[in-house]
Amino acid sequence: MPGVNEDMNLEEEVLVNHEDTSNVDVQNDNDTQEPKEEEKTYTQEEIDKIISQTKAKLERKHRKEEESKLSKSKQLERTIRVGLGLTDEDDVLSKVKSFYEEQGIDIPDISTESNRDAEILGKADANEIIEMYDEKDIESRANELATKQKRGKTTARENAEFFRLGEYLTNKLKEKELKESGVDTSILQNKEFKAFANNFKTGTKISEVYKMWKKLNGEKEEAPNKPASTGSSQSTVPDNKDKEFYTPEEVDKLSSKDLDNPTIWKRVRESMKLWK
Repeated sequence: MPGVNEDMNLEEEVLVNHEDTSNVDVQNDNDTQEPKEEEKTYTQEEIDKIISQTKAKLERKHRKEEESKLSKSKQLERTIRVGLGLTDEDDVLSKVKSFYEEQGIDIPDISTESNRDAEILGKADANEIIEMYDEKDIESRANELATKQKRGKTTARENAEFFRLGEYLTNKLKEKELKESGVDTSILQNKEFKAFANNFKTGTKISEVYKMWKKLNGEKEEAPNKPASTGSSQSTVPDNKDKEFYTPEEVDKLSSKDLDNPTIWKRVRESMKLWK
């Protein structure tokens, strides 16, 4: 039947066209999928280069800011000198303060709180340097501040920064010295050892201090307990016969009889050379 055949052919043609369209849609979906990006990896050399560039950028920024502040400060000082008719030998700060006091305006001095703020900020500056830079750069900054301090050019903030950097570098030297002597550096955190080390003058080797500490503690552990003696002429310290080092506290406890002993007196004098 002609009518039936035509209908069937039409249905088949529609189905074929639908399949073709579906295949095109699937192909289009596949074409639109974005390729996966490979994760970027860096070599140690590239990382070091990035860090170096970042440090240099921060240093340039800091230097520009400081130069800008210095330029403005000089311009302000020059303006004040010209305005008040001051010479280069005049103290601008005192002259300006006197000028305003004559106008009935009281200029208060910098408060202790401001100095405290400067100390906090200075320590923060030092800690940032310690975290970001290696030991060589830290030494360079400390030397720079030391030079300025000798000239009397450092601010309260820079003084706090210098003290913290010096503290850090000194501790590093102590750690190095103890390691070379085969001593556990954790002793530097011991409160009793720190208090003991404070009795010695600056420049005494920490390894020598540790030897004294070890010997002193050994004597304390080995010394037998003796009943407390009575009378001001009796010693209140342990047996002094083999003792080589005396702390200030121990010397205070020595009796007159002890100090009359030539051996004890000689060792006390030698110990005093190591005190602060």
